[in-house]
Amino acid sequence: MSLRKSFAIFFSAKYVELLLGVISSLILARLLSPEEFGIYSIAASVVIMGYLFRNFGVGQYIVQIEKLNDGILRSAFAVTLIISWSIGLFLLASAPLLGDFYSNPGITKVLRFLSLNFFLLPFGAIADAVLRRNMAFEKLAIINVSAAFTTLVVGVTAASMGASYLSIAWASNASTVMSILLTLYFRPSGLPWLPGLSHLREVWNFGLKVGVMDLVNRGSDAATELIVGHAQGLASLGMYSRAYGTFWLFEYAFTQGIRPVILPYLSRAKHAQADLGELYIGIVTLTSIFLIPFFVFMGLNAADIIYVMYGDQWTAAGPVLQVLCIAGLFFAPTIFFEQLMIAQGRPGQGLRYIVISQALRMIALLALVGISLRAAAVALIVWALVKVVLALLMAHQHFGLRPQAFLKALWPAIMTAVFLALGIWGVAEATANWESAVFKLMAMALCAILVWMTSVFAFDHPITVEIRVVFQNIKSRL
Repeated sequence: MSLRKSFAIFFSAKYVELLLGVISSLILARLLSPEEFGIYSIAASVVIMGYLFRNFGVGQYIVQIEKLNDGILRSAFAVTLIISWSIGLFLLASAPLLGDFYSNPGITKVLRFLSLNFFLLPFGAIADAVLRRNMAFEKLAIINVSAAFTTLVVGVTAASMGASYLSIAWASNASTVMSILLTLYFRPSGLPWLPGLSHLREVWNFGLKVGVMDLVNRGSDAATELIVGHAQGLASLGMYSRAYGTFWLFEYAFTQGIRPVILPYLSRAKHAQADLGELYIGIVTLTSIFLIPFFVFMGLNAADIIYVMYGDQWTAAGPVLQVLCIAGLFFAPTIFFEQLMIAQGRPGQGLRYIVISQALRMIALLALVGISLRAAAVALIVWALVKVVLALLMAHQHFGLRPQAFLKALWPAIMTAVFLALGIWGVAEATANWESAVFKLMAMALCAILVWMTSVFAFDHPITVEIRVVFQNIKSRL
């Protein structure tokens, strides 16, 4: 399958997932209170850390290794089974302790319920990794969309029936079951069903580095919620989680559609002796033209976005979202840097990059969280800036890339964002007397689309090639 077709399939699927997720959030935000979201967020934060370590880099190992055989697959299944079941048992045993720490028995109930996922996940993990390696993205798209639809239906139904914070846990477990069933249905023929030990050491050594990388990288989000919940209370945590979830709309709408493609793409390029540094600059060029304008738009319209999406009870999340969007402006050079290091066969360097940046993020969070939620969000800016500095240093060391190469790749996106900000300012002046936040947001979105399209063609950005292909395909079909 071509790279363009892979992107097209995953983009389409991810936008359907995003739509289903937004619908679910809109409904649940009106059925559940901020405190109920906070209860779920505490338990989910612990589960996310377990989930990340459960992966243990096994999927990435299967994707990036040049030659795959039966022994490697059996050993990978053994590692996944051991790690996942151990985490499930640990969460079951520690659930009462977490509930006691926050003086809320609801957290114990949610954590016990979510821990059941870990006894199911290993049975679809290896097949999922092989599907990604084979770039079978049409099958993965069906799996992901079906899981998202299951989350919507089960979550909303449970909340309507009075399940409170447990409704989100029901949705999560149902989504996992749906994903596993469909993964087994699409399971490539010839995959072993039983675990093995023949390649356990090599799978373990690679997985330990990548697994800890994932754990530190994404586990910091979970740690942030635990710290905010303890310092500011569960209701404030609900506000922070709502702002943070909205901030990650770019991840849901764009990055997740590309991320599964990037590692197989770079790994194949590495096997073909291609210049990974040059390829990565191309990736930064294409992603930045979406990322930087997106966070400018979201930051300047944060209050209206929160109000329109979630209602009156969540307006305090708007100022937090504005701070987070400042951090988002610095994501473009680093958003796929971990995948680059893994494809290069340097997971240890990737781990170093993640540990340093996340450690400084946690230090900043601990210093600021007692002040306010907005101050706590500043920790993400610290993290983003440190990642940029480390990525530039490591890109020069391992790939010969100078900062000027990144600046050249980012320049069209930066200028587009400047023009976009000016356009939004003009629309804001023109709509100052409008009472409807929905109409204001629609006017802002229309302005953003027009400015963005004009800018990318004015700068002759590489993305215009893809836009022309899309229009030509539509024209030929019509």
